[in-house]
Amino acid sequence: MRLSIIAIAALTCLVSSCSRDTDDADGTQHQEHTGKRLISIRIPHTPFTGLLPVYVAEEQGMLEANGLAVRWIDVRDPGQGAKLVAAGKADLILSTFANLIPIEARRPGTLRFLFPTSETSADPGSYVLVRPDSPVRTLGDLRGRTLGTYSGPSQKAYALIVLERLGYRVPQDVRLIQVSTSAQVQGLFGGAYDALFTVEPYSSIALENGARAVATGVRTAIISDPFWLGSAAIPTEVAKARPTLVPKLLRALDEAVRYIETHDTESRAVLARRTGADAAVAGRSALYHWVAYPNASELEQIQAAVDLLYQEQMIEAPVAVRTLFAGIDQD
Repeated sequence: MRLSIIAIAALTCLVSSCSRDTDDADGTQHQEHTGKRLISIRIPHTPFTGLLPVYVAEEQGMLEANGLAVRWIDVRDPGQGAKLVAAGKADLILSTFANLIPIEARRPGTLRFLFPTSETSADPGSYVLVRPDSPVRTLGDLRGRTLGTYSGPSQKAYALIVLERLGYRVPQDVRLIQVSTSAQVQGLFGGAYDALFTVEPYSSIALENGARAVATGVRTAIISDPFWLGSAAIPTEVAKARPTLVPKLLRALDEAVRYIETHDTESRAVLARRTGADAAVAGRSALYHWVAYPNASELEQIQAAVDLLYQEQMIEAPVAVRTLFAGIDQD
């Protein structure tokens, strides 16, 4: 079976990373076609739905209008992106709290968090999928079988929480197998594992190719609803060195979110183009809920999500979310 996921693996040159623009030593970017000097933001890139606001903000000119430009850095999985940010080789990452919080817990004050993202039961984006001929019909049939998911600590963390709450022990009851992001759908159809725990757009890609959903909205049904999965993060040193960066970025992303909410068809076209997904896949993919300016209630929900990571021993120390997002929450 020829899978459309192959197209994602081939994405190595996006619009911004293939331009002739140049970065200066002060972190600004000179654009040859406009003559403008923009604040350059290096962002690790693994194509996924969570980056849609950045894609939209870039293509619709919202970043440029706010004096910003993106320099994409190709990475194999979100975990590698988090390491680049921690090492000072990237300026911004959109990733899960399971990836980001450990960095902050080990070295408090390292990151400035912004733009939290959630999955809701009204628009579920996490699935457990099987091959069409699989005998697995429900999550209760996973005992004695293998569950695949993509590489990196975040998805492993959430898979372990889901399996634990279902009463399974790993690896005694269910064996967890991690593969690269681009190989997960191929692994399911190739028989590398019995079921796949994944998120958009890969779940829609698999479903378009004949996979069957055993469970939909896994994270909102089993962990929390809404499920606050992550946020953007900027190294504190970068935010301090460029004091206008965070306000400019939040304005651009807020504009992008409002555009996505009012231009569904156009936004899904951007999603297809930037992730390599077929138009049919982008059309059916669930979209996340992004917030540029989280209020007090949303911050409390995010705190509960982070506390869960500590309770499950996924992070080494408790973290006060309000201090991470200080200065950008609005009641």
